[in-house]
Amino acid sequence: MGAGLVAAPFDAVRGIGALGELGNELSFPFFAVAILVLGLSSFANGESRLSNSLALKVGAAFLTVIILSYAFNAEAINTGWVRGRGALPKFATALLVILYGIGLAWLAEQVRPEETRRRIARFVGWSAVIAIAYALFELAGRSVLRGPFLAVDALVHSRQADLVNVWDGSVNQKVLFGWDERIRSVSFEPPAFGNYTGFAWPWLWFFAVAAPAGRRLWPWLLLAAFTLTIVASQSRTGLLMLGVNLIGLAALSLLYARRRGGGEAAAGLRLLLPVAVLLFVLTLAYRTWTQSHGLVDQVVTGDSVSNLSRLAFQTAGLAIFQSHPVFGVGLGQFGFHVAEALPSWGFLSPEVRPMVTFPEAPWPNVYSLYVRLAAELGLVGVVGWSLLWPGLFFALAARARAAANEPAEIRYAAYPIAMNCLGVLASGIASDTIRTPMLWVTLGLACAVIRTAAVGRTTTVSRPAAA
Repeated sequence: MGAGLVAAPFDAVRGIGALGELGNELSFPFFAVAILVLGLSSFANGESRLSNSLALKVGAAFLTVIILSYAFNAEAINTGWVRGRGALPKFATALLVILYGIGLAWLAEQVRPEETRRRIARFVGWSAVIAIAYALFELAGRSVLRGPFLAVDALVHSRQADLVNVWDGSVNQKVLFGWDERIRSVSFEPPAFGNYTGFAWPWLWFFAVAAPAGRRLWPWLLLAAFTLTIVASQSRTGLLMLGVNLIGLAALSLLYARRRGGGEAAAGLRLLLPVAVLLFVLTLAYRTWTQSHGLVDQVVTGDSVSNLSRLAFQTAGLAIFQSHPVFGVGLGQFGFHVAEALPSWGFLSPEVRPMVTFPEAPWPNVYSLYVRLAAELGLVGVVGWSLLWPGLFFALAARARAAANEPAEIRYAAYPIAMNCLGVLASGIASDTIRTPMLWVTLGLACAVIRTAAVGRTTTVSRPAAA
């Protein structure tokens, strides 16, 4: 599992196309082998890791929604065909991502809270070192090391900077006028790097605060260097995730921490307030951004292709949701319905037009996980997902409060996972992927902490009284 965590930020290395979304994830083979080995071991030894798994129960609920959605859309999924691609194979590859994610969550669930610094934070630290080093190499590659950088970057990013588009033979406008000057390090693009930093930063903080005495200097230096890299990257997603992490840390350590004379109800209200405000602001900002007619006019007449593409696809996703509100159109099916739902001004985007025209062009991206879930799994899917992560956050906060008098590795173990839960909520606003391993690792680790706390309470209650 450690090798998978180190490789987690590499999400653009050319892999096996038949694996769909997982094909370019460098971490996939490492995690997949670990899941397979652990699964075979559990079956062979008759262990209870399967029957007692909270992560598998959450995954089973998610699969139930997917199956119901498929049942309501079976005919369209079985016969759909767009741009030389079948709807049923797309459903299968999307389902493979979900099954892999559930397996990864189950794998992460096996990590006990007292082991998280050694088995999670340490390897995330190595991935952060690699990301920082490559970011410096990337900056140098824009001047003195351009030749060596382009050679290495062609492997890390699968030659994304090719000058000619393979689907229509036209010049890649992004390359012609200069690639995005923001830092993306080893990730696919700056937003993907920002999402990775949102997962890694809490673990680097935990690695520092839980470090043994005498070995705390370099973890804190690593955290400082990583924070500077986030700021220097100019990734809006990265800055958003950093802000969410800081808010989550402040809420957990200042508002919910155990203090003299403070009751559970009062502490819960103190914790609820900033989190509720954060979620309300994010929701309001997203709603305003997508539904403002003035904004539509500004985006259409503006020069930002990215904003135009994002707004067009999200508008189409909401239109699909309105026509299929309960169970959506089926997992992975957004691209098979987007052309008929796109607003006319969406075709003005040079990114949108090829995605609904040429077979070899990139598959349409919704650019928001909430819109994707609403369009593909309907109200049931998006509400269930939106309630899961706040629920996990508050359960982890309660565990952190209960562990106030325990050693640092136990006392702070729930903190990074809780911050990651808020990060999942925030990252879904501007990213629609569910393949990222950090998401499923967070789910598994959260289930491990919650399940361990439940076992501890049961043991305490059932302990016989002293004679």
